[in-house]
Amino acid sequence: MRTLAWHETLELHEIVATTTYYLFKLKTNIKNITDSGLKELYKTSITLFENNLRDLLKFMSNITIGERDAASDKLASEMSAEDLLSATKVLTKMYAHALTETATPDLNNLFIKHLVSVNNLHTQIFSYLSKQGQYSVFNINKLIENDAKKAMDVLKMPY
Repeated sequence: MRTLAWHETLELHEIVATTTYYLFKLKTNIKNITDSGLKELYKTSITLFENNLRDLLKFMSNITIGERDAASDKLASEMSAEDLLSATKVLTKMYAHALTETATPDLNNLFIKHLVSVNNLHTQIFSYLSKQGQYSVFNINKLIENDAKKAMDVLKMPY
């Protein structure tokens, strides 16, 4: 397989990280689902996300991936931090989009205020993850390696 282009590598990182995060959430929460139809949807989603992750991990084959040193409680902590990061990313995008649709000046100003505050929170969460060594954005090989290790941990999780 040829080496991936930088932009492909970054897209791969985002998709693997996001799929891993949502797979973790599905596997963690399925035990709380009592509705049989919804539980089946969770199982279908888990299977789909697991298969997608396995396919995506094949593109990370040029990176040597060892076992993680982390216990399952560290994985849960990492995923909780990523939960916050994901929320701020989604809200940032929503506020930015809303700004382009807002005609009322007071609402527009409020959206700007909220966008800045959510972005500041995103920066705090990112800094925390970076200091913890969970998000090495300036070392693409380490970033992808951590994505792959985390994905493999989540694939191994029972549900």
